[in-house]
Amino acid sequence: MKKIIYFITAISFFSCSKKAEQDDIVNSSTTSNLTNVSCTVLDKSSFHKQILANGKIEAHDRSELRFKTNEQLEKVYVSNGQTISKGAIIANLENSLLKNLLSKAQIDFEKAKHKFIEEKINFGYGQVNENEVPKNVLKTIQFKAGFLEAKNNFENAEILYNQTILKAPFSGIIANLNSKYGNFISSSDVFCTLISQNNLEVIFNILENEMSFVKKGQNITLTSFSNSNQEFLAKIIEVNPAVSKEGFVRVKAKISSNTNHLFDGMNVKIIINNTLEKILVIPKEALVLRSNKEVVFTTKNGFAKWNYVKIVDENNSHYAVSEGLKMGDTIIISGNQNLAHDAKVKKTFIRNK
Repeated sequence: MKKIIYFITAISFFSCSKKAEQDDIVNSSTTSNLTNVSCTVLDKSSFHKQILANGKIEAHDRSELRFKTNEQLEKVYVSNGQTISKGAIIANLENSLLKNLLSKAQIDFEKAKHKFIEEKINFGYGQVNENEVPKNVLKTIQFKAGFLEAKNNFENAEILYNQTILKAPFSGIIANLNSKYGNFISSSDVFCTLISQNNLEVIFNILENEMSFVKKGQNITLTSFSNSNQEFLAKIIEVNPAVSKEGFVRVKAKISSNTNHLFDGMNVKIIINNTLEKILVIPKEALVLRSNKEVVFTTKNGFAKWNYVKIVDENNSHYAVSEGLKMGDTIIISGNQNLAHDAKVKKTFIRNK
């Protein structure tokens, strides 16, 4: 009798264990069909686009200075890195002979002036203003006094003498000065370079597809590679309306902030910020690839739905989308890497990004 009871008990225990195992399989199967995902509700917002480029500083006022004559260098008044004002003397060639000729021409011109006054008196125009003397009479007086010839000789001597003196055509900084006292200087030699720090520009290239985000008058930021913590402001003054064979567009901007730490020829980093208003923006983690196409999953009635999208731009963290999604869609932003179309999903939480 005890054996029968033990047998019935063993059968009952085995049946209960088997049922429990089957229930666990069913529950496990049901749970494994659900994918936990994180979602956010899509809305139109501002998209902050950033374009990065490398540029080079150029001085708008930059001149390679040369003497207009050939002679031995007599004196240099400046040095590299020195700031000078417009009209300041930079250097002069040996000019003692020309200086003497200039003095003689000046003396002859003064004599001619006195002779001119005497001839005016002889012609009866001593008290008459020169502008009131008839033109034909005035020419005769000037010719007899040797006035025009003396004036011409003086002006020629002055021109020749001034060609031996190099002056700054504008205010700026001296650069590339290598000649020394006693060197023979030719009119074909570049004596030095004068660079104005007050009118610096930056030249850089952007990609062809970035042209729509750059326009004349737009503000940009630049930093030097030697000091990335210091930013300088500039304004775009020119966008070249031509694309190079490499696919680049040349842009020029005028630097508006203090340029004490920028120099002609310096390489800099360009940062262009632009904002697209009222556009659909998704986090980068929401985008996945399916069949080499860009896909964003949305949820509907507990199922995942994939949507082919068109990306118009991107920054470090987000994409701007023009097609494939609409405002109010609930998009999946995590748990989507191995997700399939119509897969069952469980939204663990929704967060706005």
